[in-house]
Amino acid sequence: MIDEQITRLVEGPPLDVAIIGGGINGCAIALEGARRGLRVALFEADDFGFGTTWRSTKLIHGGLRYLEHGDMRLVFESLRERAWLLKTRPHLVSPQRFLLPLLPWTRRPAWQLRAGLTLYDVLSLYRGVPRHRRLSRNKAMARAPFLPIETTGAFSFFDARIHSPERLALELTLEARSRGATVLNHTAVTRIVANGSRVTAVGFEHRGEPHVVGARTVINAAGPWVDVVNQLTGEPPPPLLGVTRGSHIVLDVGDRLPRDAVFSTAKSDGRVFFAVPQDELLLVGTTDDRFNGDPNLVQPREADVEYLLEEARLLLPGLEPAREEVRYAYAGLRPLPRVRGGPEAAITRRHEIVDHSATGGPEGLYSVIGGKLSTFRPLAREAIDHVGDGVPVPRSKDERREQWRWTLSASGLDLRTRRHLRMYGDAVSQVIAGGRDEICAHTGAIRGEIGYVVKNELVTSLSDVLLRRTGIAWGSCRGLCCHREVAALAGAELGWDHVEQERQVRQYEADVDFHLPAVHCGGGERL
Repeated sequence: MIDEQITRLVEGPPLDVAIIGGGINGCAIALEGARRGLRVALFEADDFGFGTTWRSTKLIHGGLRYLEHGDMRLVFESLRERAWLLKTRPHLVSPQRFLLPLLPWTRRPAWQLRAGLTLYDVLSLYRGVPRHRRLSRNKAMARAPFLPIETTGAFSFFDARIHSPERLALELTLEARSRGATVLNHTAVTRIVANGSRVTAVGFEHRGEPHVVGARTVINAAGPWVDVVNQLTGEPPPPLLGVTRGSHIVLDVGDRLPRDAVFSTAKSDGRVFFAVPQDELLLVGTTDDRFNGDPNLVQPREADVEYLLEEARLLLPGLEPAREEVRYAYAGLRPLPRVRGGPEAAITRRHEIVDHSATGGPEGLYSVIGGKLSTFRPLAREAIDHVGDGVPVPRSKDERREQWRWTLSASGLDLRTRRHLRMYGDAVSQVIAGGRDEICAHTGAIRGEIGYVVKNELVTSLSDVLLRRTGIAWGSCRGLCCHREVAALAGAELGWDHVEQERQVRQYEADVDFHLPAVHCGGGERL
């Protein structure tokens, strides 16, 4: 089927738009182009959501901290999109209560925080989540007894958590495909061809075979790889990115896991600091350091783990977070605009779409810089506006999809499994029908997930299944309790023989050790 798809792609008429990069932005651009009736192809060198999308803090926030930089437009846009996601993707996005404790090292006085949170409420038009509240010290400590003894009070406010950002990117991709777009993962673009002053084609490699397809517009949405992709033109522009690295640690604190997330500032340096419950684990982050290396080699550093763990002990002393409770760490890159000097946190998160013809580059080539996980829709519309023509398809009414709730409620499955399966939305009935037996005791995942994602979700590897479809790798086991059984189930569908299954197992183990490294006691720079 894929080979026929490639044949149709390269032998058909030129693309209206070729999109390079299958993160949340590239997937959204592909969907927007397909909605407008354009001939669209999306090329992703690894897997959908693989880069920044997959390794985020998993929050759909309105940008409370951007208020202090005066970026009201970005905050309003983020809050509007948060409300839309809460309405249309409740299986993936849900309200999350945050506590903002008042501590001696809190950067702003209480009156400024209250003013900011009031403005935050006003800008959100109170849609989707409750308003903020001021809590006395007694109420704050009753709700969160793990906070420091120095706590003088707190604010309670709501934002939103996304259970699986990579599945959101996948949903956009699959909808784009259903509307006629060609979407290809594990397919690297190898060159961008220009005839004179205009883009005319892209070369790509699929399953080891080189191909060329005509294209009148190319949108580079490769995230941290934007500058790398621009090298494929032969005459690359000056670097556009100022990349920063955000590292996280994930702890298993057992029955001490809090219900509420905590939003604060780090005592040592004033950075924004999060502690967010993630199913049965606690996600702590994040760092924000400039990164000048190869995006393919980003990993959390030992120094990052020590910093995050020490700040977690200061902010959450009642939880007594210990190094042996850290199950793994991970790091992602923020593809921000290139600026000189200044604090990393002050670099705008607002997106920019660069028209390379305006600076002497080929006409029809655009690069996407910056953006946030929550603002992919307006970015995609702006990007496709550059393509020009096309006939917009009337948008279907945004409706809240709730059938999955009733399916899970009536399933008889235990609570952990029901919570895990919600990310499949209304496809959950098909998942359960494929096999109810538990396959991962650490996440509640079931056997039916494996067959479902392999048959329906463009899977080509074991890492696709465990890291970016089922989410099993995010459990405390990192998927290593069941990866051989999953390989056998996936292999039965994909035609893997014993040798290929073993190769997939070894590759998955290598991927997990690299991207979600376990944290061991001891020193050293690398984990």
